[in-house]
Amino acid sequence: MKIKHILLTSAAILLSLAAKAQEVAPKTGWSFTPMPDVSYNSDIGLNLGAFCDFFYYGDGSDYPNFQHHIATTVAWSTKGSWYAHLLAESKTLIPGTRVTASLTFREATMNPFYGFNGPWSPYDSALDLNKETRTAWYHNDRQTIRAAVGISGRIVENLSWTAGAVYRHLRVKDYDLKNYDSGHSLYNDYIATGLIRSEEANGGDTFLLRGGLVYDSRDIEWVPNKGLYAELYANGIADLSHGKYHYGQIVAHLRHFVPIIFSRLTLAYHIGVQQLFAGEMPFYDLHEISTLFYQYEENEGLGSRYTIRGYPLDRILGAGYAWTNFELRARLYSFNLFKQRFDLVLNPFFDAGTITRFYRLEEQKSVPAFWRDASKERILTSAGIGGKLHMNTNFILSIEAGRGFHPQLGQWTISMATTYMF
Repeated sequence: MKIKHILLTSAAILLSLAAKAQEVAPKTGWSFTPMPDVSYNSDIGLNLGAFCDFFYYGDGSDYPNFQHHIATTVAWSTKGSWYAHLLAESKTLIPGTRVTASLTFREATMNPFYGFNGPWSPYDSALDLNKETRTAWYHNDRQTIRAAVGISGRIVENLSWTAGAVYRHLRVKDYDLKNYDSGHSLYNDYIATGLIRSEEANGGDTFLLRGGLVYDSRDIEWVPNKGLYAELYANGIADLSHGKYHYGQIVAHLRHFVPIIFSRLTLAYHIGVQQLFAGEMPFYDLHEISTLFYQYEENEGLGSRYTIRGYPLDRILGAGYAWTNFELRARLYSFNLFKQRFDLVLNPFFDAGTITRFYRLEEQKSVPAFWRDASKERILTSAGIGGKLHMNTNFILSIEAGRGFHPQLGQWTISMATTYMF
């Protein structure tokens, strides 16, 4: 069945199932939701930990939007990683200014590394976590410490300026996994051939400054029924470790929420562009998808639940990206329980993306084992479906499954998270 037939059928089903929403009184003061963090992601495995969201609504006059929000998470995964993440944001701490700050530590002993430029890098499944040959060819070990702060203030209605700073400490080394022989990896071969320079091979420290504009006309911040959310900003990144990998980026995002049946059925789409325009990036920064604030412990791609669902995490690495996401979000049922409002939502989706600027492609071509001609495979697509449980519009449990259509790169991916993708 063609994708368009699937989407049309899904839309018809969602329309027939939509139920009338129930009203609930506005919340006031503090609300918090401590919960175990039991989730799953194809890339990191089963995630076990705990998290808690704190929201402050004041007198409730702005509900369902909040005044302050604090989120804390600590979790371990079965595929060899753990992280601690703290996010704090306030709309009233400084009058007229929104302040967001985050602090993250993440250790990934099975960090994926598939090479540069996505489909231009060949993939051999026999080398991926093969216990018989003791080979984990597409993995390394990466540690991240990140501190970020961002501020924004109103210029005119719906239009704001934004500025921010980010410090990143990344350390990369060969994997050290039980049942696998270290030293036999694509990461090590890239170093040996010079595709990864010796001075950047073990990571480094960077400092980022950004500035730009944000347009926001959404009716509700986290689960909008209508409106636009757009970002346009520039990043300037300084290399604190090697003194040579300084670079600049331009980043643009457009998110549009189109009501089909108001508050019950919404078409949501996103277009993102991230482009290197000056300098040279170190290889260890290629995975970073720029964001104004770090809602998650990681923000990586292209691939996985962050950018193009249906592709492995960090499968597509380049110096520039463009991607898009389309979702049909339908509230199937709404109810009140324990003085809280809940909504059940279904969201079929379609994603697509491409590399807009290659990274060391000519050097990659000079090593035939690390290159394949993918000139006819520039655009990667995927589709799938997700389900959501809203609580008070600000807490969201999510599960999504998607399949990438590229014969070599695409696969089934499943993710559980606590928010929408966008």
